[in-house]
Parts: sequence; C-alpha cells; structure tokens
Amino acid sequence: MTDDLRDLTLRQRVAAAAEVARVHAADVDEKGRFPAEAVAALKRYRLLAPEPVPGQGQWTAPQIVAVAHALGQACASTGMIWAMHQGQIQAIAGQPKISPPVQQFLDVAWEAQPLVASLMSEAGATSPRESRAHCREEPDGGGAITIDKNVSVSSYLQQADAGLVLARRSADDTVAEQVLVLVYREELTIAQWREWQALGMRGTGSGGGRVRARAHRDRILEESFSEVSARVIMPLSNLGWAACWLGIAESAFTTAQDAFRRQQGRTAPDVLTAKTMRLGRASDTIDELTEQVRSIAAEYQGLQGAASDAMVRRSNALRLTAAARANESVLDSFQVIGVDAYREPSASKWSLSRQIRDVLSAKVMISEDRIRLGSGGLAQLPRRSSLSEALA
Repeated sequence: MTDDLRDLTLRQRVAAAAEVARVHAADVDEKGRFPAEAVAALKRYRLLAPEPVPGQGQWTAPQIVAVAHALGQACASTGMIWAMHQGQIQAIAGQPKISPPVQQFLDVAWEAQPLVASLMSEAGATSPRESRAHCREEPDGGGAITIDKNVSVSSYLQQADAGLVLARRSADDTVAEQVLVLVYREELTIAQWREWQALGMRGTGSGGGRVRARAHRDRILEESFSEVSARVIMPLSNLGWAACWLGIAESAFTTAQDAFRRQQGRTAPDVLTAKTMRLGRASDTIDELTEQVRSIAAEYQGLQGAASDAMVRRSNALRLTAAARANESVLDSFQVIGVDAYREPSASKWSLSRQIRDVLSAKVMISEDRIRLGSGGLAQLPRRSSLSEALA
C-alpha cells in the first residue's frame, strides 16, 4: 500500500471513494455514462482487489456487503459495478487449485486493481447453463483457445481490464460441463455492440454484442462453472446486489427525512400523520433488510468457502426479498416527499428520480421466476431447521 493510504482505515478509504461516486452520480445518470471517476477512486483506494494477506487474500462477505451498501447510497451504478466485479474476482481468488497464469493475474491484482467483467449470458439462452459457446483449440497446438460468444448482457465490458468467459471445454462437451476462462481486455474482440440505454442503472454500461476471446487453456479455472457459481458467484453476487439496493433505499430515506422536517408546521395534521406512518414504515423496512443482509453475510462467511445448497437457496431468497423491500421503502419515501420527489434533480432538491429508476432494476436484472425455479429444485432436498441448534 502506498504511504498516503497506509494511514487510512478501510472505512476511510471506502468513504473517500463513495464521496467521489456521490459527487458524480447525477452526471453519470443524466448522461448514461460509465462512472469513470468513481471507478478510478476505487482503484486509487485499493478497493477492487484486497491486499494479499497470508491465509486471506480475499474480502470477507461482511466487508463486501458494507462496501456495496456504501457505494449504493452514493451512486447505485458504481455500487452495482463493484458488486458484480466482486463476484468475478472472488471466483478467481477462491479457486481450490490455481494455475501459474491465473496466479500471476492474482499476484499483481493488488497493484493493478483490475476491473473484472462477466461474459456469462448468451443471446437465445434463458440461463447461463444453456450456453452454446465452446473453447476451440488453435491449430498451432500451443494451448491457445478461441471462444466465440454472442453475449446478451455484459456490464462495463468496454471499460473492464479482464473478464470471465463462460464456455464448454470443447464442442463435444455438454452444457453441464461448462467452465470459466480468464481473459484480458486486449484479448477480446467486440463487434455489433448494443449500447446500454435503460431507465435506471445507466452507468453500468450493460450492453451486449458478439465477442471473440483468444486466451490460453491454462487460464481455464479449475472448478466447473456449476461448482464455483453455487459456492462463490451466486451467494456473493446476491449479497452484493442486496446491499446495493439497500443503499438506494437508505439514500431515498435520508432525502425523505430532510423533506419531512421541512414539511412540519406547513402540512395539515392528517396529512402529516400519514407521512409520519410512511416514514416509519420506510425506516422499519430498511432495518429489517439490513438485519437480513448482515445475517446471510455472516452465515456465508462461517462456511469458509464450503459449498452449501442451503446457502444458495437462502441467498436467492435474500435477493428476491431485497428487491421487493427496497422498492417498497423507496416508494414510501417517495410518498413522504410528495410531488417534489417526482421532479428531476434540476427542479427539486428532494428529487428521487434516480433512486426510483435505479431500484426498479432489482426486479428485472435477473428473472425472478428463474430464481424461484432454481430455489424450488433445491427445496426438494432434505433440510434441517436451524432452530433445532439450540437443543444441541
């Protein structure tokens, strides 16, 4: 760590990066642009990849939700980018066996602070597990591989330093035998790119297009996609997303608190009573969701990287609950403020235009029916209530 950062705690570094994100959030949203300043701050404050510590070398789940939450309050696009990136880099760092080329990537990650994108979705596939892309051996026999993939959605790919590409090991393998391949940005050729023009989360740059990746077979991750997804990517992504959406809800609530204070003495008693109730409900929702996120993060951390069908199911449930409750809380804050929340930021200091549009993404970024279907499959497995632990 550089001398100017050594005197800063992790909390101070996160606060500094979040402040940069907050300052540029409105411009990022208005122009639908990548939050370059915020991501540069995340790199400057060494928040994309943690300092390598013997026996650790990774963020803990409570740290991941804390950072995603802080960034989500400041700029939801930045918070979502950070959360998605963590799902990727933790999948790389948490491999049970790491090849020398992948280890080389990790060895310089602390200094380089690479932003890692996901290239898992595929046009025409309802799930990443239906991907038709495969690794194709280069004819020179040197271990080089090529992957052609029509990516339906890949956030911040144009600005990423590296990415994880989902593909089958060969054309003969089934979709159940998919792997993740670490590729550098310069190894990607992107064509027919579809720009991200969305209602909210405008800074994530979640476009899509045809991608050709040329890498080396040694950069195929050891674990199968199904294993690393269930063990790392899905739980941590769900936690990071939930914390980011919670941050959006808190941002809206803080604005509603300020507006409510100014309304007192100028609002009819019956209307003020209704607003008081809504403000209280918004606060209660945030408290409940905060406790859920904290509890699942602690539970995941307690697994110490072990696979758990129960954790996948619980993190899926958190993702669904957080999407619903964060939306409810923002709408309650919206009602507390009234029409001034409905105006754009240029016309109202209490505008919730950005927050309401950003939090809507929680309901649509991954099909909720697909998540419920996956959890339904896991629900068919035997289960044991955690309440019985008190009888041990």
